[in-house]
Amino acid sequence: MPRTSYLDENFEATHYNNVRPSYPQSLVSEVMKFHKGPCKSLVDIGCGTGKATFLFEPYFEEVIGIDPSSSMLSIAEKGRNDRKLDGKIRFINAFGEDLSSIQPGTVDTVIGAEAIHWCNLEKLFQQVSSILRSDGTFAFWFYIQPEFVDFGPKALDVYYKYGWSEDYMGKYLDDNQREILLNYGGEKLRTLLADQFKDIEVTIYSPSDTDTSTVTAEKNQFLWRTTITLNQFKEFVKSWSLYSSWIGNHPGEPDIADIFVNELKEVCHCDNLDVPLKVEWSTFYYLCRKGG
Repeated sequence: MPRTSYLDENFEATHYNNVRPSYPQSLVSEVMKFHKGPCKSLVDIGCGTGKATFLFEPYFEEVIGIDPSSSMLSIAEKGRNDRKLDGKIRFINAFGEDLSSIQPGTVDTVIGAEAIHWCNLEKLFQQVSSILRSDGTFAFWFYIQPEFVDFGPKALDVYYKYGWSEDYMGKYLDDNQREILLNYGGEKLRTLLADQFKDIEVTIYSPSDTDTSTVTAEKNQFLWRTTITLNQFKEFVKSWSLYSSWIGNHPGEPDIADIFVNELKEVCHCDNLDVPLKVEWSTFYYLCRKGG
C-alpha cells in the first residue's frame, strides 16, 4: 500500500469526517439495482469513517468495514454505537488487500468508496473475487474534483496545479494512483478487473470534458451539484492525505491550503472566502459481477 498520512496516529479523523462529502442515495440505488440475488453480507473496503458503510447498512443483514487507519475506525465505531448497530456492523483494522479474515465465497457485495487507489490492485481484485459468491457484486467509485462551473478552465487549472501537479501536493501520488484518479481507472485497472469479473459497467461524468463522459448529467447516478465557499473548500483540502504529507515535509512554510485558496479567490473574483460558489463534481463508478 502506498504511504498515506491517514495511517498516522495523530491524523485528524474527526475533521476528515466533518468536511468530507457523503454519497448520493441515487448511487446507492444504482448499485442495488445492478446487484443480483441475496443481500446477506457486504464488505466495505477502505471504509474510513464509515460514510458509505452506513448508507448501505439498511440493505444487508451483516456489514463489515475494513480500514488500516485506527483513527478513522474510531469514528466509524462511534457511528455504529450511536446508531445501535453493534450486532450488525463490525469493523476490522486491516489493509484493503487483506481479506483473509473473511471466508471465501460468502460475501454478496463488496464496495470501495474513494479508496481502492491506496491498494495493490492485482492483489485486491483477487481477494475481492475470492470472498464474493458467484454473481456477487463489486462496486467502487470516486469523486475527482469540484469544478467551479462559473469560472471554467482558469479555476480548474488552479486546482490541477496545487492538487495534481508534481510541483505541489500531487507529488505524493504514485504513478498508479495518478493513473486511476486522472484516467477514470485507467487501462491497467480495467485489464486486471476483467481477469476476475464480468458484466463490468463504467460510468464517467466530467462536466468540463464531454469527450470523456459516458453519460449526460441527467443520466448520471453520481451527480453532485452544490455550492461551496472557499473557506469550506480549504477545510476540504486540509482533509487530504496529500495535504498532511505536504505540511509534514514543509515545516515553517506558508500553509499550502491558504496559497491554493487565495489563488482561487483571484480567479473566481471573490471579495471574501465566504461567498457561495457553484460547483459540479467529476465522478466515476464501476459496477462488476463475479463470474460463475
